[in-house]
Amino acid sequence: MKGTVKKSIETYLEGFLQGLINKYDPKVIKDEVIKRAAFDEKRGEYKPFHTALIPSELLRIQSFFRSFSTSLGQGVFEYIAKIVAESNNRWIEVKSNHKFKAFASPNIQSLVDTFIEKILNKKVAPYPYPEFSKPDSKDTKKIVVDLSFKDAKTGTIFFIEIKSPKPNKDQTRQTKEKFLFLLATYSNSKVYYALPYNPYGERKENYKWSFTKMFFDLKKEVLIGKEFWDFLGGENTYEEILGVFRAVGERKGKEIIRRLIKGS
Repeated sequence: MKGTVKKSIETYLEGFLQGLINKYDPKVIKDEVIKRAAFDEKRGEYKPFHTALIPSELLRIQSFFRSFSTSLGQGVFEYIAKIVAESNNRWIEVKSNHKFKAFASPNIQSLVDTFIEKILNKKVAPYPYPEFSKPDSKDTKKIVVDLSFKDAKTGTIFFIEIKSPKPNKDQTRQTKEKFLFLLATYSNSKVYYALPYNPYGERKENYKWSFTKMFFDLKKEVLIGKEFWDFLGGENTYEEILGVFRAVGERKGKEIIRRLIKGS
């Protein structure tokens, strides 16, 4: 991975962490606000005895980590994926959150609906795809794709959705539908459901999340962890990105402790 790419990722991550640190700085947010956030009665998590016993500094760390985990999955990986793909000469026309026009004729819609229904009823496997016919009308729809690019040699278009490693049923179903419309429209295309990391360890065969496996073939349609990052940037990209994360974590770790716990 190019040094300029590593630097871009470092700068982005430092800004990302700094924003969260500032948000939970004792000078900015009062202890009682943190306590309400940690034990929110609206979510059925009101715990007055816990709140009374646990130091506010630890509650602040808990709230910080919760916010960190949520924020890390909302755009950080998409940003990194885009700049990594842009740095690889194998790919051209790299785009993020780009709108593509797809066929939405009645016969295409019916085909997609029928295939999804068969998957839900376990009458067919999520792969291979059904045979797509020509649209019987000029109806179209716009589909936003997290990340897309073309193979510089073959011209194949890759459509990639970057999701949480443990997505819910609606997310997986909607992504599968999106992919089917794109495949029906762009004959020279490939789709991937991408997970930035594997919560079950480094081995892909250990991945167990049922909703992903319900709608996608793990071998043909899903890229997880190392295979995703190495696909985008080339061999050892995964390890290099982890190295950048560790380096930023080591530099910012002391400030996180100092600001959130010591309040200085």
